[in-house]
Amino acid sequence: MDYYGVVSASSDTNMLKMAQDVFLTQLRSIDGVKVDDKRPDISRAASSLPNFASTNAKVFFYAEISDQKNPAGQTIWNCRFNAVTQEDGITHSTSENYESYYKILVGAKSAIEKVLSDLKSPAPEFKTADKANLAKDFKTGIDIESLAGTWSGEPYADKIIILRGGRGFVIFKNGATMNIKISVKSVSIGGKTTNLEISQVGKSNASFFPELPREQALACARTASPITWNFSLTSADTLEGVKNTVIQTNDGTEQGSLSSTWNRK
Repeated sequence: MDYYGVVSASSDTNMLKMAQDVFLTQLRSIDGVKVDDKRPDISRAASSLPNFASTNAKVFFYAEISDQKNPAGQTIWNCRFNAVTQEDGITHSTSENYESYYKILVGAKSAIEKVLSDLKSPAPEFKTADKANLAKDFKTGIDIESLAGTWSGEPYADKIIILRGGRGFVIFKNGATMNIKISVKSVSIGGKTTNLEISQVGKSNASFFPELPREQALACARTASPITWNFSLTSADTLEGVKNTVIQTNDGTEQGSLSSTWNRK
C-alpha cells in the first residue's frame, strides 16, 4: 500500500501533521499490510487530491478532513478514508463525523480497518447472464468493452471513467467518487426504449447529490435508491437517455428522472 497522507483545506498544520502521523501508525499496525510513505511533504497536508504514482502497490490510501458548522454553531469534523485499488481504479471509502479533531485520531483505527475490510471481501460471482453482458450483446449490438474511456456530461462531475469489464466510477467536482457498473438492459421510457443501464454500486453518500442543499443531501444519502442511468448509444461517443435520482421539488425532494447525455472525451 502507498500512503498519500491527508487532503484538507485546514490551515492548522500542527493538527494535520499529527493526523497524518497517526493514520500512518495505524495502517502499519494492521497485520498483512505493508505501507510505503508517499506523502509529498510530510510537514503539511495537500489541499487537492493526490497524484498517484505508478508503483508495485496494490492500494493507494489517503484521508480527507473537512469541517462544517451544525445548526447549533458547533464545528463538526468529517473524515473520509479512501483506499484506491490500482488494478481497476475503484475507490473504497468510509466517512464519519466527529465532534472534535482529537476524536478523529481516537477513532482512526476502526475506520481504517472498516474501509480496508471491503478490499478483503471476495468479488461477487457473475451469473451466466452477467457474463454475456460483458461481451457484445447480439440483440442490441452493444459491446460494453468498446465503452471503455473517459466521459463527460454530469454537471457536477469532473469526469466519468468506464473500465473494461463493465465497471467504472464517477469523480465529482467536490472530490467524491461513485463506483458504477454497466450492463445491457432494455427499458421503455416515454415510448422510447433504452438498452444500456449504468448504476451506482455501494452505499449512497451526501456528496452524490451536490445539486441539493446539504441537509437534503444528507437525508437522501440515508434513504435514496441507487442512482441509475438508462441510455441509448446514439453514436460511438454519445450516450443519451435519463438519469434516475433524487430531484428537488417545492415541498422537498422526490425520486425522479432527468434528461442526461454523456460524451466521450
